[in-house]
Amino acid sequence: MEVELRPARDEDIPELARLVAAIASYHESIDARARFDWEEIRAAPVWLKAILNRDHHAIWVADHGDGRLVGYLWVHLRRDRQGYLPRVRGYISHAYLDEAWRGKGLMRPMLEMASEWFLSKDIEVITLTVLHRNWLGSTAWYKAGYEDWTHERRIELKPRPEKG
Repeated sequence: MEVELRPARDEDIPELARLVAAIASYHESIDARARFDWEEIRAAPVWLKAILNRDHHAIWVADHGDGRLVGYLWVHLRRDRQGYLPRVRGYISHAYLDEAWRGKGLMRPMLEMASEWFLSKDIEVITLTVLHRNWLGSTAWYKAGYEDWTHERRIELKPRPEKG
């Protein structure tokens, strides 16, 4: 069966919620520092409805038919308030394919749709974040033409002992 790439619709919300949980689970599996609020992830059917109806967000899905999605690409506009130009840039929030569907050329056409959507909003710069230990994802983004721009650093502070 062919996979149809198309904009997400309200009836996709249950499958999109499954995929949101899948990307969170994947991130947790590749890096112990990646942690998610699973109550919020389980509430995805509620907040995804709002996301699908916002004009500064867009989601495309890879529809395998019979109500089964095998991946999605979620993008949005991000306003910078720290003086960087451009003030508004495109941002790739999520890009995920079920494992069996990776490497089959599905993400590139969704990225092309996203690029057209960004251009329709006068966006010329797109950024994204990749977990440092997500070697597969990082390699895929390089192959798609994305390049290093910033490097985010992290430290976890230890709570101070309570004074007794």
